[in-house]
Amino acid sequence: MLSGIHLLRGLAALLVAGFHIQAAARGGEGGNPVLFEVFRGGALGVDIFFVISGFIIYYTASRAPVWSARNFVSGRFFRIYPVYWIVLAAFIALAFGLWMLTGDASKLPSTEVLVRSILLLPSDQYAISIAWTLTIELLFYALFAAVFRGKGQDNSLLFVCMLSWALFSILFTATGLQAGGMNVIFHPAVSELLFGVVIAHIYLVGERRFANAAFALGLGGTLATLLFVEGGDLHTWRSVIAGVPAALLVYGALGLRKELGFFGKLFGDASYLLYLIHIPAYLVLGFVFEKAFGISIYANDLTMGATLGLTFIAACAAHLMIERPYQAWYKSRTQRARARERDLRHAHAAQQKTAP
Repeated sequence: MLSGIHLLRGLAALLVAGFHIQAAARGGEGGNPVLFEVFRGGALGVDIFFVISGFIIYYTASRAPVWSARNFVSGRFFRIYPVYWIVLAAFIALAFGLWMLTGDASKLPSTEVLVRSILLLPSDQYAISIAWTLTIELLFYALFAAVFRGKGQDNSLLFVCMLSWALFSILFTATGLQAGGMNVIFHPAVSELLFGVVIAHIYLVGERRFANAAFALGLGGTLATLLFVEGGDLHTWRSVIAGVPAALLVYGALGLRKELGFFGKLFGDASYLLYLIHIPAYLVLGFVFEKAFGISIYANDLTMGATLGLTFIAACAAHLMIERPYQAWYKSRTQRARARERDLRHAHAAQQKTAP
């Protein structure tokens, strides 16, 4: 296990969850965050996620003995969609329940938004707002499956395509156009996927001398962005302000060689669910706090801290009870499918040898 990367996943999810509760408190909820101001730039957790994603996809695919685009797409589908659909269904049920209880239908998505959310199509609006990042991930997976050639092959086309996509995204963002789904397809964070791919390539060829220096620079840059750059101000220069520090941090984290205990592993394992459920969880906890205690979860640092802590516990519990058993099932299914393919290849090779 790449323990440093694993811990960064948990940190990234925590930053995003903290950012959203802090931003809501300072925005329309009228809260008074003080200590939670540390999360004012927490949106950069998304940038860390993108760099990690680019790294992990290229790293694992380049180490696989046999490359199969079909198996790759299948694996990514089962990793992303089912858990996301469960959370989305729970969110829709929650929004419907709140509508029935309070008469507030503002959280109920339109039919068009719901369809785009279910399929994760490029859009300017999703039922769960953070779903735009998953859409970019899926576009990356599609491109990767189309042009990656496997271990030991010439994969220069992948780098050309990723660089072209990143440059088009930067140019599109610089124009300031607001074009719905196009703003997702050509989001500036696309560059960070390229950063991750490049880091994986560097790591695989054995260049690891500058890990400690990179980690120090990345940590300093990340803290500076976190403390001094509002999340909403990241957009245009996101790949520089947040992406470069995130890339240095990820490369530096590769130098960490430490066995993670149960809780350290759980911190990273639960990151996907924390990322998915934190906004719906805030709705639930906000309703409960209001009815039970007559206070807003955004009132002060104590209520926000309790909300974030309870959300993290919920994500860990959901991972242990739902996501982990599900992952074990689909990994077992994948292994059986690959074993069948391997047996078929061997049988076909044996037939060719015995053929006259």
